[in-house]
Amino acid sequence: MSRDYAKLHFVVILWGFTAILGGLIELESPVLVFYRVGLSGIILAILIKLIKAPGADSKKGQIQMLANGLLLGAHWILFFLAVKIANVSVCMIGMATTSLWTAILEPALVKERPFRAYEFGLGGIMIAAIALIIGSEFNYLGGLLIAIFSAGIGTLFSILNSRFTKKYNHYTIALYQMIGATLIAGAGILMTALWKKSMPNLMPSYQDIGWMLLLVCFCTVYAYAQYIELLKRLSVFTIHLAYNLEPVYGMLFAALFFSEHHLFGPLFYCGTAIIFISVIMHPFLEHRQKRVPL
Repeated sequence: MSRDYAKLHFVVILWGFTAILGGLIELESPVLVFYRVGLSGIILAILIKLIKAPGADSKKGQIQMLANGLLLGAHWILFFLAVKIANVSVCMIGMATTSLWTAILEPALVKERPFRAYEFGLGGIMIAAIALIIGSEFNYLGGLLIAIFSAGIGTLFSILNSRFTKKYNHYTIALYQMIGATLIAGAGILMTALWKKSMPNLMPSYQDIGWMLLLVCFCTVYAYAQYIELLKRLSVFTIHLAYNLEPVYGMLFAALFFSEHHLFGPLFYCGTAIIFISVIMHPFLEHRQKRVPL
């Protein structure tokens, strides 16, 4: 189990770098996501062929994974859109609502998953902690609302995704969902073109290609496949609680790449401490909950 937690936190570090890469790549959000998931799908297809991973024989399962991939694509498009129209910090506080979304949606969608008041409370604490870290970065209400909506879609995607891990190989799941995400990203490009009455720039610069390769290989193919594999043993809430460390890592990277040193005041350290304590407390609270007779 400790190895799973170590792997989870490494994945979260990679996710923390995702928003930075999204800020560095100059392509518009749906174009960025289209290249990200399209290239990831190609790499996964090659990888599955090389390691001879078992496929999905059930057409129903294939369609369900493709459909869930549409949610993934929508989540990532909105995520990068929030980064583009606001900034990394505002996007991070919106994504901090993931734990709260999970505490509400998972019991509603999974019959064997009871509502747990302490998880709802931890979700609220996470939002307060990220608010402390961000400080006064509430100048972009639109970006914040988009990030919150993105967090909700991402939570729904993860809850549905946990059902596939019991039946299919994690690389196979990732491939089908990348295909679904590519479809929604392609539709997003067409919608952007209709909205602006001109096609968005589809040609990445040489610098964009370099950042894109990092995003695809490390933050998508590896991190995403490992996240799916961890869903076999860890609950969605446990993963999303650790996910709240992403803003901390993201802001550390933001300070390095974008010189956002104003984030490192007393509130940053206070909020970070609250997050770390909450993440550490959750396994103990979960263990205590299991020991209480119903």
